[in-house]
Amino acid sequence: MKTEYSLEVTAITLVIVLAFIAFSSLFKSKIESAEVRHEYKFINGMRGLAAIFVFINHAPFVLSNIGITNTVFSSWGQLYPNLGSFGVQIFFCITGFLFFDKIIKTEKIDWTDFFISRIKRVAPLYYAASLLVLLIAASFSGFQIFDKESLITLSGLISFNFIDNPMKIGGVSLVPLSSVTWTLVHEWRFYAVLPLVAIFYRSRYKALIMIIAMTVAAIDLGSSAIVCWVYFLSGIAAASIHKITVTSRIIKFTASLIAISIFSLTCGLVEVQGYGALRFVLTTIFFICITISNPSFLHYQFLNRMSDISYSIYLLHLPILFLAFKAASIFVDLSSIDKITFWAINFATIPAIVAVSTFTFVNIEKRFMQKARIAQTNANLIYTRSLHTTATPSRLLDRQ
Repeated sequence: MKTEYSLEVTAITLVIVLAFIAFSSLFKSKIESAEVRHEYKFINGMRGLAAIFVFINHAPFVLSNIGITNTVFSSWGQLYPNLGSFGVQIFFCITGFLFFDKIIKTEKIDWTDFFISRIKRVAPLYYAASLLVLLIAASFSGFQIFDKESLITLSGLISFNFIDNPMKIGGVSLVPLSSVTWTLVHEWRFYAVLPLVAIFYRSRYKALIMIIAMTVAAIDLGSSAIVCWVYFLSGIAAASIHKITVTSRIIKFTASLIAISIFSLTCGLVEVQGYGALRFVLTTIFFICITISNPSFLHYQFLNRMSDISYSIYLLHLPILFLAFKAASIFVDLSSIDKITFWAINFATIPAIVAVSTFTFVNIEKRFMQKARIAQTNANLIYTRSLHTTATPSRLLDRQ
């Protein structure tokens, strides 16, 4: 059973995690002044760690992504081969959990308001990050961007990559700059079917519908190399189980041990593919066990800060890595740099990623989230007043 576990890999991983936490602490007041309040602290903790996991998985591939073959340590393996895909899957599970939990707790959801709030939450930062990626690619292409390939790519960026495109601007590949955005397509598809999920949940046939959904998932997992939508089912299952209050310490402790074991084994196993039936089962069990155990370490405030800026980290870490190594190439030959220099450049990007992510969280994400909340508050106020007007017309006439 081949794994990537070693003292070196473990040390690098821990240093990266601690570096993100330490530098986010420098921006504590900024982040916490715009902090997003969430009901589930353990969800925040997982979201914050998942963003770091994606960075950890991408960092070793910076050179190959920008087309450079390093002759010094090219045979050196990646950090935990499944850590990045695990982080993405946890994001999907969290989405499924939170929105199904909302369906469970809300008798009637205003779906128009829901979709508007989703657009305000996801779109502004995505388009800001896409503009940054576009400018970087255009500058490296000499702004030779008015070709068919570039225009199709631009249409893909505008459409959240729903339009299939070559991911090239002026001949410059966007893979090292924005290859993470493919996940947003799956998020939007899930949002689109949520009204049906709400209808099915309140149907007397919901158990049968869930069985059918799991059967379709099993068929899809058995026939496709990469299947993502099933992880929303994992979150839905976890939200359903979370309704049951578990007070037994033995059950919670056992669930924690299972979660730790799955995480430790899954992320380092080379033989286990990043996606597929086995990964779906393991990730689902992991997420449900975390939901049951609700470990206290996921409640720490420093993970809550990482959660707040996680979306920015997710979208912006690749362009920052790209620019850092392009800048480094001016001074050193990247094809022959040693491992220490390579990781020194990677670590140097972390404070920049945290700083930029804090800025975008406060000035882009939070600003539009506040607008969404104000709009919702005004809508509720208007609705309440309309009810009051209907119920007590005589009093209103008296006031006039």
